[in-house]
Amino acid sequence: FPGLLSGIVGIAAGGAGLQIPEIVSQLSTDAIFVSLLAVLGYCSVSSILGIEPNKIPLVSKAVDDRMPTIDMFDIDAEGRITAAPRKEDEKKDDDKKKKG
Repeated sequence: FPGLLSGIVGIAAGGAGLQIPEIVSQLSTDAIFVSLLAVLGYCSVSSILGIEPNKIPLVSKAVDDRMPTIDMFDIDAEGRITAAPRKEDEKKDDDKKKKG
C-alpha cells in the first residue's frame, strides 16, 4: 500500500519536477509493518490471557458489528438452527403491516 501511494505521488511529483526521497517510502512501509506486528502481538497476548482483543481503534467496532452472536439464531420446533430475522427486517415488516 505505501508503495502504491509512493508510485502515484512520484508520478504526480515527477510531472512537477519534484523527486520524493526513497527514505519516505521505506519509513512508511516500516511504519505499517510495525503497526501490524503490534496488532498481531496485542491480539495474541489478549487471546492467550482469555481477554477479548477489542481495543483496536476503527477495527474493533466494525468486527463486533459483523460477527454473528448466539442471539442471531433461533432453534425451530424440529431442532434445526435457523437465522433469526434482523431487527431491520422486523421494522420493515412492521411498516408494511401498518401501511397495508
